[in-house]
Amino acid sequence: MVAKEFPNERISLENLEYQKYGDSPTIRSYTKWELFEENSPLKLPTEAKAGSVMVNPHVLLSGSEAFFNLPEGVELAEGKLGLSHPEESRILGFHFYALKKSYRLKITRDLIKPLIIVSHLSERAFVSHHLSIEADNIKVPIIIYDLAEKGTKSFVVELKTRDSELEILTVGKHKSISHYLLRASLGINAKVRAFTVISGGKMSHHREDYSLEGRGSELILRGMPIAINSAVDYLTNVLQHGEGTESETRVHGFSYKEGWLVHRGTAKVFESAKNSSSRVISTITVMDEGSLGVSVPMLEVDTGEIDEASHSSAIHQFDEDALFYLRSRGLNGEEALDLFVHGIGEALSGHLERLKGKARSNVVELIEGVL
Repeated sequence: MVAKEFPNERISLENLEYQKYGDSPTIRSYTKWELFEENSPLKLPTEAKAGSVMVNPHVLLSGSEAFFNLPEGVELAEGKLGLSHPEESRILGFHFYALKKSYRLKITRDLIKPLIIVSHLSERAFVSHHLSIEADNIKVPIIIYDLAEKGTKSFVVELKTRDSELEILTVGKHKSISHYLLRASLGINAKVRAFTVISGGKMSHHREDYSLEGRGSELILRGMPIAINSAVDYLTNVLQHGEGTESETRVHGFSYKEGWLVHRGTAKVFESAKNSSSRVISTITVMDEGSLGVSVPMLEVDTGEIDEASHSSAIHQFDEDALFYLRSRGLNGEEALDLFVHGIGEALSGHLERLKGKARSNVVELIEGVL
């Protein structure tokens, strides 16, 4: 319960900062934290009714209610894995302050069809959802929908896996204020392929942390944040501890119609991660004047025994030649942008195997919903 996390809740929250300067060499925060402050659990109700969603999930966390229709091989319990803590930051302090109950899933067998998870809020409130997932010696596809229509929603997903192959598609579609944290611990021979597509809201703060702790663990991460008259702060952090680990983060984001888009991608290879490889590629395409795009990739390597380590950053303006070509074929500016982003989405989602068809349909649906 909240009282156990914060015996003196309000006093503890007041002592927490949103972001320490040490978190970023830019010595500044790109998240519009003032919006979270104005719409915090200290100012908004922390309970809300469930709303309707367009998908049929196995796990539905909507408002303050939870509904489960789990397939065989997935066990449900209450509690957390303990990979995240309230004292880490003010936003996590808010998360645990408002959290009513956390849930824990244990996947015990291979799943052919995706496990579908939905986190949803449609009322003006501050609501926290918290879900932990354990997966050992299995193969499973997972689709996570992060939907924020009104109010402020905080969703924390904790993942612990080893000797497994996971494919994760995260679809974030926001109109209001959203905080999302996926924190994953990859043990021996764990392989995770992840694709994230985000349609930003008033302020979407989306963070993914992956710790490659076991020998031979692998991560492929693809991200496509989209800020169309909205704001997205997208953080990806990869920590490689295990020997012979591999990671590749590739993000291509878009800002349009005074959109505010930032990608901060960090990778660190520790001394223990000998014979590992790490890559971070960050690209932002700014579609028009008045939009913001910021790309901040960071790479730190503590061992001299490294197979590969590289990072790159690019900020592009929309290709005027490509736009002229598409317009000459009868498309207007927004139709040309739609087609261009669809093509990027297809390319980024192509690495998903069992989720490929579902990933493509969700990317198309998401783009059509925001243009």
